[in-house]
Amino acid sequence: MGIVDHDKLRANYEGVVEKLGGNHAAGLVHPYVSAETIENVSVRSSFIQYDREFTFFGDEAFDRGGHERGPSPIRYFLSGIAFCMLGWYAKGAPFAGCEVEGLRMNITTHLDLRGEHGFEDKPVHIQWLVFDVHVESPSAADSVLAMIDWGDARCPLGAFSRRAVPVYSVVNHNGTVIRNTVPHGVQQPD
Repeated sequence: MGIVDHDKLRANYEGVVEKLGGNHAAGLVHPYVSAETIENVSVRSSFIQYDREFTFFGDEAFDRGGHERGPSPIRYFLSGIAFCMLGWYAKGAPFAGCEVEGLRMNITTHLDLRGEHGFEDKPVHIQWLVFDVHVESPSAADSVLAMIDWGDARCPLGAFSRRAVPVYSVVNHNGTVIRNTVPHGVQQPD
């Protein structure tokens, strides 16, 4: 069975689709967080979900005015994308006929700090994203790619990212690259 319960995720997805088909208002959600500055650039964010409170701390390095109480905002941003993408890949596994024994991803980006520090010729925003997905599966490569494509087509944060900046992907199946859209010149960590 692996780490993805096909029956559970298929039934859940189809149940939500049926519910939304009969009640469009059920699909309208308004996620929120409440954030406040603690000191300098240290920030606390909290929200209620699943009937309990969650609290996160974001910060910067000491040399950037922070206190290193938590990860930098960009790490939360990238983690949020990864959480969403991996969840949608898992949901796609039963529809692609892909058995999943391992599923992880690394997200890389490029940010020139000169942009956020006022250098006019440098952009403030990240320039691109690379989604480096690793799938351990006894299924065929076609099933793995079908699962990835299914998730890519449905993840709200992945879709948001693609509208904002170029997004490239590398898909590894049992240690072998089966898709690579990263153009020459886009640096990735070793």
